[in-house]
Amino acid sequence: MSVLVTAMLGASLATAQDELAEPPGTPTRAAQMEVNFRYRYMTVPDSVLDIWYFDEDEDGANPFKRPQGRAQTFGFEYVVKPRPVNWIFYFEYMSSLMEEGYWDDREDGDIDHEDGEWIKPEGFGAFILGVNGGREVDVTNPDKDVWLSIMLGGGLGIAFMQGELLEWNPGGDEANDPANCPDMVSEPAYVRQESCDPDGSKVVPGVLPVVDMSASLKINFADRAHIRLEGGLHDMLFVGTSVGAVF
Repeated sequence: MSVLVTAMLGASLATAQDELAEPPGTPTRAAQMEVNFRYRYMTVPDSVLDIWYFDEDEDGANPFKRPQGRAQTFGFEYVVKPRPVNWIFYFEYMSSLMEEGYWDDREDGDIDHEDGEWIKPEGFGAFILGVNGGREVDVTNPDKDVWLSIMLGGGLGIAFMQGELLEWNPGGDEANDPANCPDMVSEPAYVRQESCDPDGSKVVPGVLPVVDMSASLKINFADRAHIRLEGGLHDMLFVGTSVGAVF
């Protein structure tokens, strides 16, 4: 009996020693998980918009500064991490930061700066669902209390559009209702918008695809929390950050 008790005590001590030998924070399952909150600021560069629309600095153009294509998102992430891969499932709301203004489209032939549209966002935004995959690589020693890693990845999402883009067309446009502002049937859109009702709204699909490509720098706090700084493509160019907990 004494031999059996001694053997059992020895096995228990060995198990305890093995557990104590494991470094703090070592995961006990195949994949860690994260819950994150994120923010992104998105924009379309002027150099891209210049391909399709004039701006105020063009020769002969009207003195209306073209609106900037801008938006922001607030979102939630659930992440599964079978290292070195991160699978990010996200939900977010995008709100437009674009101001109303004059959009003077470029023509292939004779240039006409009076045939542009005046666009005004009205509750314009989207709810977005998506999945991204990213490969994470340690930059500094992960056994430290604070360490750095980088992550490169991408994925796809789907946007459910909300709100509308109200539009004022130039006078004489075939889409205009003759009863809408009959005293200004020949005026350009930037004049008609001052006293006329909108001629309608831009046709925007109710559902749109979202393409993601991103590069991130992560500041990790002993596998308990992190801050992620990132940039890339989210249909628009973006910079952003996320904060979250690891469990």
